[in-house]
Parts: sequence; structure tokens; C-alpha cells
Amino acid sequence: MPNGQAAKSGLNKSFADAGIAGFLNEILPYKAEKAGKRIIQINPAGTSQHCAMCLNRVSKALGDRWHDCSHCGYSAQRDVNSAILIKKVGLGVSLTLKRESKSKA
Repeated sequence: MPNGQAAKSGLNKSFADAGIAGFLNEILPYKAEKAGKRIIQINPAGTSQHCAMCLNRVSKALGDRWHDCSHCGYSAQRDVNSAILIKKVGLGVSLTLKRESKSKA
């Protein structure tokens, strides 16, 4: 664009990312320690592909917004399912994720 809007947009995004990173890495741990709490970082990768109740793998496309487990019958929004699984990991619930076996035809 003639007014450089695309460049401004990228720069603003960088500032926002730096602000969030600073909060998560500096402010939040400091406040948690003052309150006698601890912070546990959880890698959310793959959490939407597993059932939060039975831990079976339930493959979904990126556009699928609902989680339906055919193994245990649990059904919820995809993000809610992921949040429950992340909470269990953070609380130290012993988890063993069940992987799909890929058979070669």
C-alpha cells in the first residue's frame, strides 16, 4: 500500500508478540511467586488430536471444531477438549497417549 500500512501492520504485530512474551516470561512468574503459586509451561501441540477423557487419538482436520470420541463417547468443542487435556497435564495427571497405528497397505 502507498502509505506503508503493510509494513506498519508487521511492526505492530512484533510489538504485540514482544508484549505477550514479556508478560508470560517475566511478569506472570513474578506475580505467581509472590502469591505462592507456580507456573508450569505446557506444550499444546497435538492436544486437540487426543480425547481428554480416554486419551485415544481422534484425528481431526484443522476446520473441524468439534471433538467426538468414538471410543468413550465424550463430545465437546475442540478447544474445550484441548483445555481439559492441558489442565490434566499441568496438574500432573499421569497420562499415556494412545497413538494410531499406521498400517502400510
